[in-house]
Amino acid sequence: MASRSSLDQLAQSLLSAYNSWDMKAIMDIRAADCMNFIHPASLGVPPMNNEQYAAFFSPNIPMFKDFHLTVHDTIIDEVARKATMHLTSTATSVMGDYSNQYMVTLHMTEDGRKVDRFDEFADSKFSADFFPKLREFMSQSNKANI
Repeated sequence: MASRSSLDQLAQSLLSAYNSWDMKAIMDIRAADCMNFIHPASLGVPPMNNEQYAAFFSPNIPMFKDFHLTVHDTIIDEVARKATMHLTSTATSVMGDYSNQYMVTLHMTEDGRKVDRFDEFADSKFSADFFPKLREFMSQSNKANI
């Protein structure tokens, strides 16, 4: 059974991985069979295995710099092997300042060393507004460079 400290350590590893803004570090905390869920369903993002999540997320890496997550609250459930965190992020995107808010629940392996389910609730209004504009900006930038 995973200890409270190992669950907390893995939650902290999640923060370090995303704050490093390195795709390998972000994926290394996940178990091989980890499933990733981005909520709410109204965002239209299907559940993803690790390969799908990496393909979904990695295009964001070059579009942001100085990405930083801040923890506002963490709840650890040793029996269920879960950590839930309220997070905010800041970064500079290719379009300017970026900030978002999240509730993340990490479901962890029996030994508490990897995440086997990753549930992320993002600020849906912000995300629904920002990311289509970012895709359009990148599309226009790519056309200008041709």
